[in-house]
Amino acid sequence: MMNKKRVRETIFNLVDHWCSEKPIYRANLPWIRGQISFAYMIEAITLSEKEKMAQRLYEAKEDEHGNRFKDI
Repeated sequence: MMNKKRVRETIFNLVDHWCSEKPIYRANLPWIRGQISFAYMIEAITLSEKEKMAQRLYEAKEDEHGNRFKDI
């Protein structure tokens, strides 16, 4: 059985890291979004948390001119 608490902590840490100013690495955005969907599907996060994380990813995905990248 999966530990929902661990999944929850991991997904929050992943999004926090990806949205940070100087991430050590940038995981593939579709993969991160898939992990968020998986966490929601197994009820490790709520719908509102899922939506907030997706919004954070969207807001973090800007270039230096404020333009949105097209892969979201």
